[in-house]
Amino acid sequence: MALRGLVPYAVAAVLIAVGSSFAVVSTARPIAGLAPTSSASVAVATARTTPELSKTARLAYWRDNKMWVSNLDGSLRRSVASIEDLRRVSLTRWAIDGSAVAFVDSGLSLAVVSTAGAYVDVDLPIELRNSGYRIADIRWSPDATRIAATLLRPGDGRSDAFLVDLTATRAAWSRLTSLEDLFVGDWISNDDLLASTALGAAGILSARRPNTMRLISGVQAVSPVVGPEGRIHFLVGRVPTSRDPSLAYITANRASVWSAALDGSDVRRETQWELNDIRLDARLPDGRYLAHRGSSGSQGVVVEDVELLPTSAGVVERVRIAPDGRTAYGFTPERIVRIDLTKLTVTPPATPAAAVSVYLDTGGEADVWFPTSLSLARGDERAQGAPAARSVFALGSHLWQLDGGVASLLRSAPVLRRTQVPAPRWSPSGDHVVVVEQAGTLSSSTTFIAYVIGRSGDAMRIAPSQAAARSFSWSPDGKELAIVVDRRGVSGIASDAEPEVRFLDPAGKVTRPAVPGREVAWTAKGVLVLRDVNGVPSLLRIEDGDRTKALTTRDTLAGDQRASTAGTLSATVSSLDASRDGTFASVRLQTQDTATSRTWLVLLDGDGKALHYVRGESLADLAWSPSKPYLGYTSATRSTSARRTSARWSSPPPRGSPSRYRTAASRDGRRTAAGTTSRA
Repeated sequence: MALRGLVPYAVAAVLIAVGSSFAVVSTARPIAGLAPTSSASVAVATARTTPELSKTARLAYWRDNKMWVSNLDGSLRRSVASIEDLRRVSLTRWAIDGSAVAFVDSGLSLAVVSTAGAYVDVDLPIELRNSGYRIADIRWSPDATRIAATLLRPGDGRSDAFLVDLTATRAAWSRLTSLEDLFVGDWISNDDLLASTALGAAGILSARRPNTMRLISGVQAVSPVVGPEGRIHFLVGRVPTSRDPSLAYITANRASVWSAALDGSDVRRETQWELNDIRLDARLPDGRYLAHRGSSGSQGVVVEDVELLPTSAGVVERVRIAPDGRTAYGFTPERIVRIDLTKLTVTPPATPAAAVSVYLDTGGEADVWFPTSLSLARGDERAQGAPAARSVFALGSHLWQLDGGVASLLRSAPVLRRTQVPAPRWSPSGDHVVVVEQAGTLSSSTTFIAYVIGRSGDAMRIAPSQAAARSFSWSPDGKELAIVVDRRGVSGIASDAEPEVRFLDPAGKVTRPAVPGREVAWTAKGVLVLRDVNGVPSLLRIEDGDRTKALTTRDTLAGDQRASTAGTLSATVSSLDASRDGTFASVRLQTQDTATSRTWLVLLDGDGKALHYVRGESLADLAWSPSKPYLGYTSATRSTSARRTSARWSSPPPRGSPSRYRTAASRDGRRTAAGTTSRA
């Protein structure tokens, strides 16, 4: 379906927006006629009948403390607004239909001026101002009736999507998300827009329903943009867990570009390069990409690396691409430049000076408008191959569910999460899923607590799990949960933690006495516990309530010749898990000698005998099947940054054949909590 008024073909990220729900009180001041009183920030020219500007190209720019609009060739020029100090103006952007121009005053007020001079501004509500929020980005909706914005708190980096409805009697700010780490992207319809989170979840955000977002990729991804062919392009790479909180965007390291159809199907890798600290702006008609590096304001085009546009006319900060795909207009702090895209060579240097010429001197902010249309690429792969299972996984700090092949937000992180948390786990009946997350804003970032989430999405905080570790397990009947916690109530992952295993029902009621242990796996044969015995990490099984059976020790596993441990100086064992029937178990063994360290996935039988050693440096997301003796894991291959991974279900060998090991299935993707895969 063709959607009007979207991005200019490969447009640099200039059209992002977000929808609304729970409205926030704000101040809107529609003004007709001459400027408002002297206390107002912006003066506006008298609204009057004026000749209509060109239907093919328009210009808006600031000079001499006034905003001017005209045809692209400068004809029919007129002033529509003025301001006392141009340094307060930012984010000057044409509406998609060319009927009005929006800009931000001091980061605290959104102003909209029509080409005839009619004016309205919408101040941030006082509670958001007092909390330190500023308007960091604005995006017009395709029908030009709404503006979505990223509101950012520079002090701590919290950000969310807000919406202003210009058709309302009194325009007001409405909050669309409460994720506290979301940045808006291109509108893809009047109801939906692209967005990504601070830790790399890229998806499609509903502008009609609050906190409703579905993923377009199951890997860490940022900077989603709409390409000229209608596909969604995004950077896939490593997203830093620490960043400058004042920046209104996210960068990725070892990043390359991938693309997908609107529904997330038909995934393709578009580039072979892997670049550090970049953010994607747009795709050029010739297949190259516009990008920025780090916190730099200089616009670049990616060839083999980010090549900055020539700076003889000033630093080009962003560009607007003309419908012919051969010309673009760049914006510097003092002028508009014309860029001949045909003169930008495919190989370095990418930007000869002949490609850029000064088009117009300005006093600051400016924008160019062209009519645009776009047909989005839609796929049907998910409809044909959607898994029957409902799965849950963590990505970009939030919890997502994959149902019918579509990944949507299940639960947002309570705080800005920067500490790795374990994967969620379903109860055997599928009625509940348990997730461990940070305990709250008043707790340390390493103090975790468990929540049990029902089918309806309602979450119950399990108070006795305060200071949880990363190990927990459902009982085979799903009526109890075993979870490791720090008995001090401080942090279950701290080196000085005093771990014990607590047994609770889904409502948080204690069901049996706690036992010492730093990891746990509950099976039909008993509860497997990893704990120190006489100073040696040991695997035990608790049977019939309180009877304990020793199965194996760290030293036994590390001393096996299959672990290649000659000269071992130290060894650790962790990541205990097991099949539900208790027939098989697994642990991660890490050994260190004078030369190197090695990581192994060790498969055990039900009595602790080591059956197989698998090199485990590239393995992640380990989990046993709830119904078969299969162990699923994600195995990284080739490019770590591109997350080219394979999810494998591995059947342990039969007893008496410890050398045999079979891969039952393999496919591209990452393993999720239900054992299905989320396509890259």
